[in-house]
Amino acid sequence: MSIATTLRRGACLLGMAALLTACASPAGITPGEPVSAVTARLGAPALQRPLPNGGERIIYTSQPMGQYAWITDVGPDGKVVATTQALTSERFRMLDSGRWDTDRLLFEFGPPAEISRVGLRGEHIVWAYRFREDGVWNSMMYVFVDDNGVVTRYHPGPDPLMEPRFQMGAG
Repeated sequence: MSIATTLRRGACLLGMAALLTACASPAGITPGEPVSAVTARLGAPALQRPLPNGGERIIYTSQPMGQYAWITDVGPDGKVVATTQALTSERFRMLDSGRWDTDRLLFEFGPPAEISRVGLRGEHIVWAYRFREDGVWNSMMYVFVDDNGVVTRYHPGPDPLMEPRFQMGAG
């Protein structure tokens, strides 16, 4: 078998796998759908939190390696109200308003890709989320949190896993 044929077959198989995965994607959750049908199709969400109105918020995420997280709000009747892509530049700008802590970060963005301590003495805690900045750039949103769990600042930066200049041996 030629290399070209092998590559075509591999691309075809990858395409079919992507199509099958898309069928079972949180992006396909529709308003009015029973949450029981959602969890039967997608499995347990990464996070569940109560909503003030008596419903609940469930979050499906592709973190730590993916760039997406889907927030699905469910009404008190157990039916989906709406599904939103959580990890967008616009949504991260919500961090500019009000007081944020780690509970609110989890509620609005889901679990981060990684949590680390940075600084000479590890004086800053950083929650990092992989996302597509402005829908284009492979990025990380770095959210700095103090020891009390309160957000102090945030900024985007390139995702080191997607940047050849940050990889070992690049140069």
